[in-house]
Amino acid sequence: MDKKVNLKSLSNDLNISVGTISRVLNGKAKEYRISEKTIKIVTEYAEKMGYQPNRVAQSLRVSKTFTVGLLVPDIANPFFSTMAKFIEKQASALDYSILLMDSDEDFEKEKKAIDQLKSRNVDGIILCPTSDDISYYEKIVDKPCPIVFIDRYLNTSKIPFITSDNYGGTFIATQYLINKGHRNITLLQGKQSEPIKMRVRGFLDALKKNNLSEAQENITGHSFDIEEASKTFIDLWERNPTFTAVIALSNTIGLGVLKAAKSLQLDIPEDISLIVFDEHEYSDFINPALTTVKQDKESMGKSAFEMLYKLIQEEDQPDNDFIMTTLVERKSVKKLFI
Repeated sequence: MDKKVNLKSLSNDLNISVGTISRVLNGKAKEYRISEKTIKIVTEYAEKMGYQPNRVAQSLRVSKTFTVGLLVPDIANPFFSTMAKFIEKQASALDYSILLMDSDEDFEKEKKAIDQLKSRNVDGIILCPTSDDISYYEKIVDKPCPIVFIDRYLNTSKIPFITSDNYGGTFIATQYLINKGHRNITLLQGKQSEPIKMRVRGFLDALKKNNLSEAQENITGHSFDIEEASKTFIDLWERNPTFTAVIALSNTIGLGVLKAAKSLQLDIPEDISLIVFDEHEYSDFINPALTTVKQDKESMGKSAFEMLYKLIQEEDQPDNDFIMTTLVERKSVKKLFI
């Protein structure tokens, strides 16, 4: 039968006290002035023997569960599922587990999920909020369970956040279309949030810079749902089929535009050009390959967990971060003669 590896067995094998081994393996060797030689002997032998710490006992000692809640508005959305993967990867590297929950863009469901996560004594929560109710979010923040916003955020809240450079991404996309000769450009937005507001502002500022109209009728949409985005596009096209390009402010809205274009028998980019805010693996494989604003989901996920980890360790309040976006040029934009 395989030998059970624990602190006591390591102590017996090395003839070193359980207390000393525990301090080394819990990163407290320097605090107790344990020699580098002893640290090397303990860590190498523990690794050789495949020692795994007892997280349950450890959590009882330090009042931590080594779990973090992750709450997103739609796990079926590739943007959130991919980002969740990178958050989990970073958490795992620091010996944390993730409890993933889906709010379905429903504030009441989100509040219930937060209560459930807190009842499980998670050490912190990474949250993409569905509401702009600042008073609610700031009421539930406390030191035992800090919160970090990801993607969406509340501009006047004290809760730290990680998001994309939403303004710059849409500004560059709009300028790209203008450089290709497009003058009548439609923006399909989703549910209102700070990132969407910044994307809209980037769009309007690019138009203004180029002395083009800032007509609000060029901005439409209210949902990230594929079917709703498709219906919105079809309605817009049937009322005013004069625009030559569309910027879809999420990958699901972009899929809605593609569905609508197929229903209307429109050719992309011959009949209508399309840029989608967000890159996904399908972007390069559909016909035509989509020009996109690429968000760095890996950096967002990694940074969000690192930010939360600092708060859990009661370090200084981390700074908010805007992760750079890049325009990926493919085949879904037509150059017009001007």
